[in-house]
Amino acid sequence: MSEYDGFLESAKEIAFQAGAYVRLHASIPHAVVSKQKFDFVTETDSVSEHIITSYLLGKYPEHLVFGEEAVSSQRESENDLIRKLPENRYIWIVDPIDGTTNFIRGIPQYAISIALVRNWQVVVGVVYDISRDEMFSTSRGNASVCNGKEIHVSSSASLDTSIIATSFPAADMHARELVLKSLYECGSGIMSLRIWNCAAIAAVSLACGRIDGYVEPGIHLWDFSAGKLLIENAGGKFSDIDGRPYHMFQKHVLATNGHLHEMLLDLITKETKPQKSAGAG
Repeated sequence: MSEYDGFLESAKEIAFQAGAYVRLHASIPHAVVSKQKFDFVTETDSVSEHIITSYLLGKYPEHLVFGEEAVSSQRESENDLIRKLPENRYIWIVDPIDGTTNFIRGIPQYAISIALVRNWQVVVGVVYDISRDEMFSTSRGNASVCNGKEIHVSSSASLDTSIIATSFPAADMHARELVLKSLYECGSGIMSLRIWNCAAIAAVSLACGRIDGYVEPGIHLWDFSAGKLLIENAGGKFSDIDGRPYHMFQKHVLATNGHLHEMLLDLITKETKPQKSAGAG
């Protein structure tokens, strides 16, 4: 038994409940609001976040919730709000629908992502792939599982047999340029590329061996918190795109099965990387 077992079961339960709501509304016309250029939210996103937040705070009133839609409605920046989070409290990081644009257009690549963080360490990670009805879950010190079955990253050790995924950032034009440069640098060295625009789906696909790596400049805390733990507990590796350990303020990430990490870092040239890491300083 782990001290996180109860938290993990709660996260799985509410991810499933919110996922049922999202699935029910997937075929209904959506009222879409633009948060900023190329970045959208629907009423379903907001209701899903309310379902998750209400459940978690009802069960754990001493905890905090850091949800995408609540954060996006604030005037302060994401990093400024992160800096205000108390390290010694349990904090739930919630993305009520990762892949909202896919959801709006009827593309079955969207998921619910829930992570529990304490002292800047992810201790519980849950991603629910709604379209496939796959529940990916893990907790600190335990294996990653999908629908109860243990999963592992791939054993691929060659770039020319690898499948790498990325996303096209919604509103960060600099990050878009970095993605395009990354594609140019990596394109000739890898077997195949996927652009899913859903970090949570990319994370679990890497964790269960469907793909071999994932690179994205311009990511948010809620996009990959759960995925990070799922990847690491499945045997993978996670860093920023300079190869340094990932931290909560980082915006540019690389995740792989471990075997390909240094090779992909070498492919992402110096001019592809940001001149200055998007960190706390």
